Amino acid sequence: MKVSGFTFIRNAVKLEYPIVPAIESILPLCDEVVVAVGKGEDTTRSLIESIPSKKIKIIDTVWDDSLRVGGAVLAQETNKALKIVHSRESYLRVAKPLRQRNRKRNFFPL
Repeated sequence: MKVSGFTFIRNAVKLEYPIVPAIESILPLCDEVVVAVGKGEDTTRSLIESIPSKKIKIIDTVWDDSLRVGGAVLAQETNKALKIVHSRESYLRVAKPLRQRNRKRNFFPL
């Protein structure tokens, strides 16, 4: 069974968002990680490209800021990334870094 991970991000550098640790925390669990990078005002795309993994697939997106009310733009960005993931049965969405303790408890119950 293949496991896909995905996330979306825009202006991570400008906002000092910990997207690299978030992505790196799911890489060991996933066969692929799709990152939808919104056109922004900083070097977020370069930051994602600097992560040394062939599992990462970057897609460039443009956020529709008219959908910001109620979080509709976040749903739209989620759907863009989900269209690219290979595994429809098993996938992870990452927004914050997974802690090692949580990975063991939540994903590998024995």
